Amino acid sequence: MDDRTPLPPDTEVRAHARRPPLVVRVVAVTVAAFLIWQVVGWVDSLFPGEGTTTLNHTANAVAAFALVLPAVWLARRYLDRRSWRGLRLTGLREGWRPFLVGAAAWALPGTAGIALCVAVGWSAFALPASGSDAMAGLLLLPVLVLLFKAVPEELIFRGYLFRNLNAALGAWLAVGIQAVLFALWGSAIWVVDGGWGVLAERLPLFLGMGVVLGCLRVLTGNVWACVGFHLVFQTVAQALLNGRYLEVQGADTLTAVAFLLPFLLGVPTAMLLTRTTGRWAERVPDPA
Repeated sequence: MDDRTPLPPDTEVRAHARRPPLVVRVVAVTVAAFLIWQVVGWVDSLFPGEGTTTLNHTANAVAAFALVLPAVWLARRYLDRRSWRGLRLTGLREGWRPFLVGAAAWALPGTAGIALCVAVGWSAFALPASGSDAMAGLLLLPVLVLLFKAVPEELIFRGYLFRNLNAALGAWLAVGIQAVLFALWGSAIWVVDGGWGVLAERLPLFLGMGVVLGCLRVLTGNVWACVGFHLVFQTVAQALLNGRYLEVQGADTLTAVAFLLPFLLGVPTAMLLTRTTGRWAERVPDPA
C-alpha cells in the first residue's frame, strides 16, 4: 500500500483513541502541576526581600500562566488524544454567563458576610499609609489573580482532571476525587514552603474549596464558572487579609464569618441562578 494512502476511518479512530490509562493521565498532570508551582516558587526566590511585591507577584503570575497553558495543551493532545474543546474552557460568548454565575456564587454570600461583620462592629477597614500605592495595587490585583490562580488552577483541576474523571465516573465521584487531588496538591506546595505545621489549616481549606468548585463545574458544565468563583474569592481574600492593600481590624472574625459563608452557600446560590440542581450521577463521554 502507498504510504500516502489514507487509513480507513475506523483505523484512524482506533489510533487516535489509544492513550494511557486514566490513573496514569491523572497522576502525570497532578505531578506536573506540582512541579510547575515549584518553578514558580523558584522564580519568586529570584526577587530580593521578604514578602510579596507587585513586581514578583506579576512575575509569578506570568510564569504560572505561561507554563500551565502549554502543559495542559500537551497533556490533552498527547495523553488524552482529545480536543481542547472538551475541557469546557469555552470562548467568552459561551463562557460569560457561567463566569458571572461563579462570581456571584461567592460575591453574594461573601458581601453579605462582610457587611454583617462591619455593621455589628466585628470588623473595620482603612487604607494603609501609602494609600495611592495601595489603590494602584488593588486595580492590578484581579488581573494577577486571574493569571496566577484562577485560570491555571481551574484549567488543571476543574478542566483537565475533572474532564478525564467524569468521562469514566459519575459526576459526584469525579467532584470528590478532583477535590482530594486539589487538596493534596495545594497542601504539598504549602508544606514544602512552610513545613508540616501548615497542613492542619491548609488541607481542609483546599478540600472544601475543591468540592465547591467541582460542584459549580457540574451545575454549569463550564470551567468559567469555577474561574469566576476563584477570582472573586482570591481577590477579596488578598485585598482584605494580606495587609498590603487594606488595614483590617477583626480579621479573624471576618475570616470565620464572611469567608465561610460562600463555601456554605455558594453552591445553593449557583443552583438558584442556573435554575438547575445538576446531574450528579451522569458520566459525560469524551469522544475521540
